Amino acid sequence: MKTKEELKLLFENGDKPMQENFWEWLESYWHKDEKIPESSIENYEKIVPFFNGEGLLLSSAAVLTIPAGTKKILDSGFTFTGMSYQIIKVIFNEGLEEIGSSAFLGQNIKSIKTPSTLKIIKGQAFYDQRNNINGSDALEEIILNEGLTTIESQAFYCRGASYVEDLYIPSTVTTVGQNSFAIPSLKTVSAPAGLDLSIAGIPATATITYR
Repeated sequence: MKTKEELKLLFENGDKPMQENFWEWLESYWHKDEKIPESSIENYEKIVPFFNGEGLLLSSAAVLTIPAGTKKILDSGFTFTGMSYQIIKVIFNEGLEEIGSSAFLGQNIKSIKTPSTLKIIKGQAFYDQRNNINGSDALEEIILNEGLTTIESQAFYCRGASYVEDLYIPSTVTTVGQNSFAIPSLKTVSAPAGLDLSIAGIPATATITYR
């Protein structure tokens, strides 16, 4: 499929486009009567209602798919601002490199699994993951990728979390900001040798093992 710039070159003043040139033009766009397959769409963000295991619609929850080609989620991109629903599941794309400040602040994501390409998690990116609408449920799991280097202040500050007991910090992480892991339910933390966790907010009762 030709780019717009390539197509324009076929129709400059004085040109005499051939039949195949017009066909190339037509084949480069979707017709209004055609159905566009989801696999052919990259630059969009999909938010759909969330269904539970029994197929029942949860009207206050949604699942978000970050599209292929997205390298950075902008600051405050999906901050909860009092809507009638919260995001409880995010499917991150491979290729994502940075999650911006407050990107998912105040949402109710249950399991945070970062893609293998992620390098930076900015401040308050996943701050306060808990049900702000109709319950007390909150963050349950954090799985971080090797290749991650920077976790800024309050990135996972979740005082309402009661299920997150174990945390594995990848060996590639070199910077952990203030109160980045202020999660009261933490019991065990595995961290790379030499990583400074003195201000990370990890509860004093948790056992930290350095590898």
